[in-house]
Amino acid sequence: MNQINPHRQYYKQERAEIARLIVGQPKTILDVGCGSGCFKRNISWNCDYYGVEPAHEAACDARSVGIAVYEGLYQDVAGQIPDGMFDMIVCNDVIEHMVDPWMFLEGLKRKLAPGGYVIGSLPNVRYLLNLRDLLLHRDWPYADAGVLDRTHLRFFTLKSARRLFNECHYEIDVLRPSGPDRFDRLKKVLSPLFLLAGTDVLYMQMAFRLKPTEG
Repeated sequence: MNQINPHRQYYKQERAEIARLIVGQPKTILDVGCGSGCFKRNISWNCDYYGVEPAHEAACDARSVGIAVYEGLYQDVAGQIPDGMFDMIVCNDVIEHMVDPWMFLEGLKRKLAPGGYVIGSLPNVRYLLNLRDLLLHRDWPYADAGVLDRTHLRFFTLKSARRLFNECHYEIDVLRPSGPDRFDRLKKVLSPLFLLAGTDVLYMQMAFRLKPTEG
């Protein structure tokens, strides 16, 4: 996330499908890559809500909705973030921007309070339209947003995401294909047609909930 996306909508995603992974009512939340703070709209209880955001305009928007923002890239501000503090850390479309996702995920453990967990999303590089461009058009077209966002440094499938989380010693409570609610009904209708290829190809995203393990 070291390049500001020119489309402000990029920072204004509520991500209700990821919010459904929340367990209980965490009292201290860290939202890494919080954008304009729209994920906070899913939180209906009182809590201490912190964010990390490198884009100045988005960080200002987040502060205006009550988020205490550490402004900068995560690796640059991590030392300012207290260890052992957070009941939940949110990482929506963050890991793919990291030079070293393994180091990032290992470092997050230090920020979690006992019993804390991590939720978030990753783009799915096996998404059908991406495969179409690769296999039929022999192309890999970077864009301002989406699976092939030009600022993405890493690309993941369900299998490689699971391997990443296992290598970083997280217990995987949830790891599944995910996407905007408005397309769920259509995807369920189409799913039988993609059993051989894998129904994950219908989804641009993968959702996860993780707990650190000893290791």
